[in-house]
Order: sequence, then C-alpha cells, then structure tokens
Amino acid sequence: MRILGIGAHPDDLEIGCGGLLARLSKSGHKLCMLVLSDGGVGGAAEARRREQERAAALLKARLVWGGWKDTEMALDRALIRRVEEAISGFRPDVILVNSPDDTHQDHRAAAQAAVTAARYSPNLLFYEVPTTMHFAPTFFADIGGVLAVKVRLLKCHSSQVYKTRVKNLSIVESARSAAVFRGFQGRVKYAEGFMPQRAMIDSLMGLRK
Repeated sequence: MRILGIGAHPDDLEIGCGGLLARLSKSGHKLCMLVLSDGGVGGAAEARRREQERAAALLKARLVWGGWKDTEMALDRALIRRVEEAISGFRPDVILVNSPDDTHQDHRAAAQAAVTAARYSPNLLFYEVPTTMHFAPTFFADIGGVLAVKVRLLKCHSSQVYKTRVKNLSIVESARSAAVFRGFQGRVKYAEGFMPQRAMIDSLMGLRK
C-alpha cells in the first residue's frame, strides 16, 4: 500500500500517527510525508527541517515540503492545489492528516485542504495532536510493538521535546499517556486513534499485512 501522511508542521505526523507509520514501514508499505511548513515559529526553521529529515529517514519515507510559513497557512486554492499535487504524484491508498477541529489555524487549514483535495480518495483519516479538540476516534491502530520507535521519532525532533506548554512535561510523556488512553479505548495496551472522513474497509484490510 501507499500511505500519504500530511502534517502542517514538522513533528505533527510523528505525534499523531508515528506508531502507525512505523508499523506500515516495518511491513514494507510505501510512505510519503508532506510537511506543509518548516515550523519556523516553533523553533529555528533550519533545525526543524533537519529534525524532520531524520524522522523521515527513520521511517524510510519520502519527504516533501509544502513551502508555507508557520502560522501563515490559509485554506485557499494554492494550499488545496499543493495537496492535490502530492496526491496525484504519489497515488496513495490511505491519507492521514491533522484533525480539522483544532485550536491551531495551520492544522485546520491542512485538514480542510485535504478534505477537498482527497475528495476522490477512498481513505482519509484524521489524527490528533495536543491542540486537537473534541476528538472521538472510531478507528484504532495497535502500536504496542512499535511504541519505542514512536519515541525515537519524537526524539528526532529534539528542539520540541519540552515545548508542551506544561511545566516539566515532555512530548514523549504526553505521547505515552495518549497511547495508554487510546489503547484502553481500543482494548489494547497502546494505540493511536483516528477519525475517518471516509474509509473503505476492503483496502484498509491491507494495514493488517
């Protein structure tokens, strides 16, 4: 299968679906990561680009940059067209993107652009990050066997590990807690949760291979 992960910023994909991407990579599926901005507001842009490159290399994923500036993303024709180009070029079976219900405007714009750009794609699933609101997943991925890999992916983004806006809380601790909570909901020890905009069960069965 071909999996396209879309993130508004470096580390969005690793936080929201790094475990699932690690499972898919381990199983030999082809991954492409479209990161729409370089995260220059959340840290030094060049450093964040290097961090994202390390994470993509760990996943053996193709990395594509969108070219937007952090916090300046808006739902417009240019953004939709950029996502459409990624879909047309990679031809994914499954698309993963930020949730549209989020306090960060870039996350909302990325999700809304994907909804339009992926209108003919059979599988579009939203993932959560710490700024996501009202997230009620109905799809779950067991990440118990790859939780350590997800932690490595998060640590690739070394400049962001303690930028949770909560004193003494690291993004690794936050991700572990989320994995336990979503795991309980999915009836496994550790999981990531997803909300489908649309899902074709026939093709998603390929995720089990």
